[in-house]
Amino acid sequence: MKSPTIFILFLLSAFYTSLLPSATAQVVVDMEGNDLQNGGKYYVLPVIESSYGGIRVAATGKERCPLTVVQSADPYDKGIATIISTPYRVPVIREGFPLNITFGNFAVILPCVPLRSEWTVVNGQPEGPAVKIGSPPNAENGWFEIEKLLTSGYKLVFCTRPERSYCQDIGIHVDDENHARLVLTNDDPLVVEFLKYDPFWPQNNLVLPTSQ
Repeated sequence: MKSPTIFILFLLSAFYTSLLPSATAQVVVDMEGNDLQNGGKYYVLPVIESSYGGIRVAATGKERCPLTVVQSADPYDKGIATIISTPYRVPVIREGFPLNITFGNFAVILPCVPLRSEWTVVNGQPEGPAVKIGSPPNAENGWFEIEKLLTSGYKLVFCTRPERSYCQDIGIHVDDENHARLVLTNDDPLVVEFLKYDPFWPQNNLVLPTSQ
Protein backbone atom coordinates (compact mmCIF):
# COMPACT_ATOMS: atom_id res chain seq x y z
CA MET A 1 0.00 0.00 0.00
CA LYS A 2 1.52 3.33 -1.07
CA SER A 3 -0.45 5.84 0.99
CA PRO A 4 1.54 5.72 4.28
CA THR A 5 4.77 6.31 2.37
CA ILE A 6 3.18 9.16 0.44
CA PHE A 7 1.99 10.78 3.65
CA ILE A 8 5.53 10.66 5.07
CA LEU A 9 6.96 12.14 1.86
CA PHE A 10 4.32 14.85 1.96
CA LEU A 11 5.16 15.80 5.52
CA LEU A 12 8.89 15.94 4.83
CA SER A 13 8.39 17.95 1.65
CA ALA A 14 5.99 20.33 3.36
CA PHE A 15 8.40 20.86 6.26
CA TYR A 16 11.39 21.68 4.10
CA THR A 17 9.48 23.90 1.66
CA SER A 18 7.28 25.67 4.26
CA LEU A 19 4.19 24.43 2.49
CA LEU A 20 2.64 22.71 5.50
CA PRO A 21 -1.01 23.85 5.79
CA SER A 22 -1.34 26.73 8.20
CA ALA A 23 -2.81 26.20 11.64
CA THR A 24 -5.15 29.07 10.69
CA ALA A 25 -6.68 27.05 7.83
CA GLN A 26 -10.44 26.76 8.24
CA VAL A 27 -11.82 23.71 10.01
CA VAL A 28 -14.04 21.54 7.81
CA VAL A 29 -17.56 21.20 9.25
CA ASP A 30 -20.31 18.65 8.72
CA MET A 31 -23.95 19.29 7.83
CA GLU A 32 -24.75 20.05 11.48
CA GLY A 33 -21.99 22.66 11.70
CA ASN A 34 -19.75 20.46 13.83
CA ASP A 35 -16.01 20.08 13.23
CA LEU A 36 -14.98 17.10 11.10
CA GLN A 37 -13.16 14.76 13.48
CA ASN A 38 -9.83 13.22 12.51
CA GLY A 39 -10.66 9.54 12.00
CA GLY A 40 -14.39 10.25 12.13
CA LYS A 41 -16.96 8.39 10.08
CA TYR A 42 -19.04 10.39 7.58
CA TYR A 43 -21.27 9.98 4.57
CA VAL A 44 -20.11 12.02 1.57
CA LEU A 45 -23.26 13.50 0.03
CA PRO A 46 -23.85 15.74 -3.00
CA VAL A 47 -24.98 19.30 -2.24
CA ILE A 48 -26.77 19.73 -5.57
CA GLU A 49 -29.81 17.48 -5.96
CA SER A 50 -29.69 15.14 -8.95
CA SER A 51 -30.61 11.59 -9.91
CA TYR A 52 -27.58 10.34 -7.93
CA GLY A 53 -27.03 10.00 -4.19
CA GLY A 54 -24.16 9.42 -1.78
CA ILE A 55 -20.79 7.82 -2.46
CA ARG A 56 -20.36 4.03 -2.55
CA VAL A 57 -18.59 1.38 -4.66
CA ALA A 58 -19.70 -0.64 -7.66
CA ALA A 59 -18.27 -3.24 -10.01
CA THR A 60 -17.89 -1.54 -13.39
CA GLY A 61 -16.77 -2.80 -16.78
CA LYS A 62 -15.27 -6.28 -16.38
CA GLU A 63 -14.68 -6.02 -12.65
CA ARG A 64 -15.89 -9.03 -10.65
CA CYS A 65 -15.56 -7.21 -7.34
CA PRO A 66 -16.73 -3.66 -6.47
CA LEU A 67 -13.60 -1.59 -7.05
CA THR A 68 -14.94 1.66 -8.53
CA VAL A 69 -15.98 4.61 -6.35
CA VAL A 70 -19.26 6.01 -7.64
CA GLN A 71 -22.27 8.09 -6.72
CA SER A 72 -25.23 5.88 -5.89
CA ALA A 73 -27.84 5.59 -8.63
CA ASP A 74 -30.48 6.12 -5.92
CA PRO A 75 -30.76 9.83 -5.00
CA TYR A 76 -32.10 8.86 -1.54
CA ASP A 77 -29.19 6.51 -0.77
CA LYS A 78 -26.60 7.96 1.62
CA GLY A 79 -24.02 5.53 0.24
CA ILE A 80 -21.36 3.91 2.42
CA ALA A 81 -19.89 5.84 5.33
CA THR A 82 -16.23 6.83 4.96
CA ILE A 83 -13.48 7.21 7.54
CA ILE A 84 -11.64 10.49 6.91
CA SER A 85 -8.25 10.88 8.57
CA THR A 86 -5.00 12.83 8.35
CA PRO A 87 -1.55 11.72 9.50
CA TYR A 88 -1.26 14.96 11.50
CA ARG A 89 -1.76 14.41 15.22
CA VAL A 90 -4.67 16.82 15.48
CA PRO A 91 -8.27 16.30 16.62
CA VAL A 92 -10.05 17.92 13.66
CA ILE A 93 -9.74 18.10 9.87
CA ARG A 94 -8.83 21.42 8.27
CA GLU A 95 -8.85 22.51 4.66
CA GLY A 96 -5.69 21.51 2.83
CA PHE A 97 -4.72 18.69 5.19
CA PRO A 98 -3.50 15.51 3.40
CA LEU A 99 -6.21 12.91 3.86
CA ASN A 100 -6.71 9.21 3.75
CA ILE A 101 -10.31 8.24 2.86
CA THR A 102 -11.47 4.70 3.53
CA PHE A 103 -14.90 3.11 3.32
CA GLY A 104 -16.33 1.67 6.51
CA ASN A 105 -17.77 -1.85 6.62
CA PHE A 106 -19.78 -3.12 3.68
CA ALA A 107 -20.77 -6.57 2.48
CA VAL A 108 -19.25 -8.42 -0.47
CA ILE A 109 -19.36 -12.08 -1.45
CA LEU A 110 -16.56 -14.38 -0.31
CA PRO A 111 -14.45 -14.37 -3.54
CA CYS A 112 -13.94 -10.62 -2.99
CA VAL A 113 -12.82 -10.95 0.65
CA PRO A 114 -10.58 -9.43 1.90
CA LEU A 115 -11.08 -6.20 -0.04
CA ARG A 116 -9.07 -3.13 1.00
CA SER A 117 -11.37 -0.12 1.01
CA GLU A 118 -8.89 2.77 0.95
CA TRP A 119 -9.46 5.27 -1.87
CA THR A 120 -6.77 5.58 -4.51
CA VAL A 121 -6.55 7.10 -7.99
CA VAL A 122 -5.85 4.81 -10.92
CA ASN A 123 -4.58 5.92 -14.33
CA GLY A 124 -5.29 4.24 -17.66
CA GLN A 125 -9.07 4.16 -17.31
CA PRO A 126 -11.33 4.92 -20.32
CA GLU A 127 -12.82 7.84 -18.39
CA GLY A 128 -9.38 9.11 -17.31
CA PRO A 129 -7.81 8.88 -13.83
CA ALA A 130 -10.52 7.38 -11.60
CA VAL A 131 -11.02 6.81 -7.87
CA LYS A 132 -10.81 3.10 -6.97
CA ILE A 133 -10.34 0.79 -3.99
CA GLY A 134 -8.70 -2.62 -3.64
CA SER A 135 -4.99 -1.67 -3.76
CA PRO A 136 -4.61 -1.65 -7.57
CA PRO A 137 -0.98 -2.00 -8.75
CA ASN A 138 -1.24 1.05 -11.02
CA ALA A 139 -2.42 3.44 -8.29
CA GLU A 140 -1.15 7.00 -8.50
CA ASN A 141 1.05 8.27 -5.65
CA GLY A 142 -0.79 11.04 -3.84
CA TRP A 143 -3.37 12.05 -1.24
CA PHE A 144 -6.80 13.65 -0.98
CA GLU A 145 -7.72 17.05 0.44
CA ILE A 146 -10.92 18.96 1.20
CA GLU A 147 -11.41 22.54 -0.01
CA LYS A 148 -14.27 24.95 0.78
CA LEU A 149 -16.10 26.41 -2.20
CA LEU A 150 -17.07 30.07 -2.39
CA THR A 151 -20.74 29.24 -2.95
CA SER A 152 -21.64 26.37 -0.63
CA GLY A 153 -20.25 22.98 0.24
CA TYR A 154 -16.82 21.49 -0.33
CA LYS A 155 -14.88 19.75 -3.05
CA LEU A 156 -12.46 16.85 -2.83
CA VAL A 157 -9.13 17.17 -4.59
CA PHE A 158 -6.32 14.74 -5.29
CA CYS A 159 -2.71 15.95 -5.10
CA THR A 160 0.57 14.36 -6.13
CA ARG A 161 2.77 17.16 -4.75
CA PRO A 162 2.20 19.98 -2.20
CA GLU A 163 2.06 22.69 -4.88
CA ARG A 164 -1.52 23.55 -5.90
CA SER A 165 -0.69 23.07 -9.59
CA TYR A 166 -0.33 19.35 -8.84
CA CYS A 167 -3.87 19.02 -7.45
CA GLN A 168 -7.00 18.13 -9.42
CA ASP A 169 -10.66 18.25 -8.48
CA ILE A 170 -12.73 15.12 -8.00
CA GLY A 171 -15.70 15.19 -10.38
CA ILE A 172 -18.14 12.79 -12.00
CA HIS A 173 -18.12 10.85 -15.28
CA VAL A 174 -21.29 8.94 -16.19
CA ASP A 175 -20.38 5.84 -18.20
CA ASP A 176 -22.42 3.79 -20.66
CA GLU A 177 -23.78 1.66 -17.78
CA ASN A 178 -25.04 4.81 -16.02
CA HIS A 179 -22.41 4.56 -13.29
CA ALA A 180 -21.47 8.02 -12.01
CA ARG A 181 -17.77 7.38 -11.49
CA LEU A 182 -15.53 9.64 -9.42
CA VAL A 183 -12.73 10.91 -11.67
CA LEU A 184 -10.11 13.64 -11.74
CA THR A 185 -11.21 16.85 -13.43
CA ASN A 186 -9.80 20.35 -13.78
CA ASP A 187 -12.95 22.44 -13.86
CA ASP A 188 -16.07 20.52 -12.78
CA PRO A 189 -15.84 19.31 -9.16
CA LEU A 190 -18.53 17.35 -7.38
CA VAL A 191 -19.84 19.64 -4.63
CA VAL A 192 -20.20 17.64 -1.43
CA GLU A 193 -21.10 17.89 2.25
CA PHE A 194 -20.46 15.53 5.13
CA LEU A 195 -23.08 13.80 7.28
CA LYS A 196 -21.83 12.23 10.50
CA TYR A 197 -22.44 8.48 10.62
CA ASP A 198 -25.02 7.24 13.10
CA PRO A 199 -24.78 3.51 13.90
CA PHE A 200 -28.50 3.42 14.68
CA TRP A 201 -29.56 4.41 11.16
CA PRO A 202 -30.75 1.62 8.83
CA GLN A 203 -27.83 0.50 6.66
CA ASN A 204 -27.91 -0.34 2.96
CA ASN A 205 -24.30 -1.33 2.42
CA LEU A 206 -24.73 -4.48 0.37
CA VAL A 207 -22.44 -4.29 -2.64
CA LEU A 208 -22.95 -6.69 -5.52
CA PRO A 209 -19.80 -8.25 -6.98
CA THR A 210 -20.54 -7.73 -10.67
CA SER A 211 -21.94 -4.99 -12.86
CA GLN A 212 -25.70 -4.74 -13.00
